[in-house]
Amino acid sequence: MGNQRVESSLSTCSRSSRPLCPMSRFLLRTKSRSQRMGRIAYLSKRGNIWWFRRRHPAIVIPSPQNPQVSGLCVGLTGKAQAKGHLAISLQTSSSREARLLGTRLSDHFERAWAFFEAGAYRMTEQDDPLDTMALMLTEGFRKYITHYRASGMSGMAPGVRERAFARLDAELREALGIEPLPYADMLTRVEIKPGIKYIVLNDPDPNAPMTPEDEFHERMAAQAEAEDAATRGFAADAYSVAQAMDPADIRLIDPEDEDSVNRLETMADGFGRLLDQYLVSCEISGLDPKAEMPSAQQIAKNLHRAALRLGLPKQTPNRADEIPIKAKPALSNEPFTIFAEKYLALRCQGYTLRREDESPHAATGTNFERTSLRNWQSSVRVFSEIVGDLPLSEISKEEVIEFNTLIQRLPANFGKSSRDNRSARQVIEYTDDREPLEIAEIIEKLRAQGRPAAEIEDVVAAARTKRISATTIKRHQTALQSIFEHALAQQMITTNPFKGRLLTEAEVKRWKMSAARVERLGWGDSIYALLESEVFTNPLADIGEPLFWAPLIAMYAGLRLEEICQLRVRDFAKENGIIFVAVQNELGSQLVKSANSIRRVPLHKALIDIGLPKLVELRQQAGMSRLFPDMPRSKSKGTMSAIMSKRFGYYIRSRGIKDDGLDFHALRTEFLVRLTRAKVPDHVRKGLMGHEQTDVTHRNYFRAGETIEDMKEYVDRIDIDHRSITPPFGAYLSPERLPLRLVR
Repeated sequence: MGNQRVESSLSTCSRSSRPLCPMSRFLLRTKSRSQRMGRIAYLSKRGNIWWFRRRHPAIVIPSPQNPQVSGLCVGLTGKAQAKGHLAISLQTSSSREARLLGTRLSDHFERAWAFFEAGAYRMTEQDDPLDTMALMLTEGFRKYITHYRASGMSGMAPGVRERAFARLDAELREALGIEPLPYADMLTRVEIKPGIKYIVLNDPDPNAPMTPEDEFHERMAAQAEAEDAATRGFAADAYSVAQAMDPADIRLIDPEDEDSVNRLETMADGFGRLLDQYLVSCEISGLDPKAEMPSAQQIAKNLHRAALRLGLPKQTPNRADEIPIKAKPALSNEPFTIFAEKYLALRCQGYTLRREDESPHAATGTNFERTSLRNWQSSVRVFSEIVGDLPLSEISKEEVIEFNTLIQRLPANFGKSSRDNRSARQVIEYTDDREPLEIAEIIEKLRAQGRPAAEIEDVVAAARTKRISATTIKRHQTALQSIFEHALAQQMITTNPFKGRLLTEAEVKRWKMSAARVERLGWGDSIYALLESEVFTNPLADIGEPLFWAPLIAMYAGLRLEEICQLRVRDFAKENGIIFVAVQNELGSQLVKSANSIRRVPLHKALIDIGLPKLVELRQQAGMSRLFPDMPRSKSKGTMSAIMSKRFGYYIRSRGIKDDGLDFHALRTEFLVRLTRAKVPDHVRKGLMGHEQTDVTHRNYFRAGETIEDMKEYVDRIDIDHRSITPPFGAYLSPERLPLRLVR
């Protein structure tokens, strides 16, 4: 019916005196062409561009190699299938060109997938094997299309490319005795020169007038055919000349004859193009060019002999298959610590060094310098002190294995003391030599006292030196691997010695299970032993003593130690009669852990009773900007909390308060524990702690947050009794008299 309608419409229009409009002519030509071509398999059109799209076929395997891999859908039948479809843009709007490319891709697809199917039986990796092969297949096709679009022929009109495809396929298939493709009915042999025939595409509607675009395409096609005909003609002449040439006669072409030289150059160019087309066609069809044309080897030898006579350098093959080995990059003799120092300097400038042509980001560099630089420097120091500061070219897997072996025995307190100048290797060797002697002495002493074996075992376990944790080892390995990966990218080394030699997550978990575990659970009732110690019960020599105020702010407001140490006077304010402390970075000199750290916490009634607002008032009257103006910064870490943390740790140890899991940060843990037990909502707890809101509703639809009055009620639920504390100012101060102002 469709054909009858087209023919009827065409005949009706032809009888009419009114000519067809350009759009009607285009629709008729398009429909007639599409009917003649038939359905195009695996091709679909998106907008004006053709795409090759087909589902990944199933592979039948005897049994799944890794049943836990999520990327495989393995059932009782033993079949497996990769997810999704393969979709590749053909980057053309021509249906003919898309059909030609689609036929080739389909042929490649079947051959490649059969290869991968055979290889699936030998795969033992933990990755999803079918998904991996599907990605490889897609990437290979994408490279094929990109190579085709980048070729010289891609700049020509689609009609010219269609003729080139059709002509090349038809001639090759005829010469090799292969059946013609389905589109062969569109081809016609034309003899444009005696003995030389060409194959051109039929015009779908030869009676239709040509548009300017069609005329341009026809001119381009005629020019390409004429150039190709001349090339083939010269190649044929060259072949006939070569057949009749006497090997002893080398003066057939006069070097001083310009026409003869130009003719030779043209013949050489035509022969080279024909030979390239032949080799590419054999590769596409999966044929052996040597077997299909036995003279190919002799041709290659003759060309090689001519190249040598022309003065080209002689190349000696490195292997039997004559594939040259790529030259290795020059290895670097730069010491590891010098290179690592340059690497860290780039990271501090804002480079991530994970890709080429990267632009630095200043904020990223500042954050790396503040939070990670010391840890990375520690990794570099430990590695160089264990294996030595060797040149990059001399660091191999043997040095990495030695490092991984020795670092497991590194004491956990290494680097904590500024007075200990021993290297990591010296500390390891000293600890390994000393510990067995001390353990033997303890066992002998306990046995002399008649202690039971179980008790001796516990004492010995407690006396052993605590070694570095698996998490810290993994951190050191990850940092060092990144440094060597950058050296590899700079071609300063040939391989990354840390690749494949890092602790796995499973190994880290096993180490944690076997190591002594102390969880930070909070202070619990031990908090009262702290509050009854001398710094909280005796009069203070300095009413602004940080050792007194910092623990109280942590347990009643939940602030981090660094947040407490850098508090400013203007961080305290009053809203609706409620005093609060703001964790902020108003001047740009305060450090916050993340964007969620910026928050407001109402002061607990205990802090008001003890006199924290009075301290703020005194600092303001004295013209000071900080709550603790004499707080020093650590030279090693550049933070205020480093020295304060050591002071607090020494204080609780010297007073007999220290126990496993009890440190300054555990005061912040106690703040959260008491809020949770007081039934404070989860989103309020996260807001007070400065943590991210994981609930989508509160994060996206409750940005206004709780009122200051409600937050005050929640904070006051913390029930730590402060009556044993001696107030520094001698009497409680009413909050209504405090001249505090509102902070933005």
